[in-house]
Amino acid sequence: MAMLERIKKRQYEGFRDLVTNLETTGLKSRSNILSMAILEDPVFMTYVMRNIKSFEDFLNLPSDEIEKVLASQDQIPTVFAKCIHGLDEEILYSFKSTIPRFFSRLVDELSYIKEVPKSEKEGSIFHLLKLVRKLQEDDKIQGFFWQLPPLEVFQPKVYKDGLVSIHFESGIVAAQGSYLKSQREGTWQHYYDTGKIFAEGEYSDGRKNGPWTYYFLSGAIKSKGLFKDDLKQGHWQEWERSGEMTDVFYKDGVKENQSSSN
Repeated sequence: MAMLERIKKRQYEGFRDLVTNLETTGLKSRSNILSMAILEDPVFMTYVMRNIKSFEDFLNLPSDEIEKVLASQDQIPTVFAKCIHGLDEEILYSFKSTIPRFFSRLVDELSYIKEVPKSEKEGSIFHLLKLVRKLQEDDKIQGFFWQLPPLEVFQPKVYKDGLVSIHFESGIVAAQGSYLKSQREGTWQHYYDTGKIFAEGEYSDGRKNGPWTYYFLSGAIKSKGLFKDDLKQGHWQEWERSGEMTDVFYKDGVKENQSSSN
């Protein structure tokens, strides 16, 4: 909660920084951050998720903007080549018409690259996205379109004790449970913006304590285990979309070890 409060105090500056940081965070780490932040302020985080961009979004920028990004630093064409390594030849040759100034160099760069590990490709994509945001901030390119929230989304919410329902802008319930002494207390349910259950668990004194369960949008269980003072503790079970389950052990929110089973 404290993290989001600090970010929201900085309003649009904090919002943009959070989006940019999430864009350049590994998918698993991003998922963990989002799963925690969404519980605290689902409306604010809905706007955050709308603004997170991917490599595909970069490729959909106007051709002249992509060329400006590639021309901004000497090593960027090499970085871009690592991002597109392994793409179908048809997609590769589409760059001949979209970014003609750099097509020959890309072909040369790709001829030297034998293999790009997954972590290196992910790092190259993050480098590229961060550069886009920097050039956008410096007004050198238009970049990605921001869908900024209204100012009231940044304002702290005060709820009276008793049963509370928090709603998305669409009117769909985002979360519901009880407040006691201005803190969340007892069982709470949290929902996707489609209305399907996202997570449910126990709060005491405004902190997650006790059993919690997270769900995929399909309704299948994503993970379940115990929290203590807002930190995962002890044995958790975590599922992939494929159905594979992993036993994971946490100490003060830090993953210790794991084992997989079908």
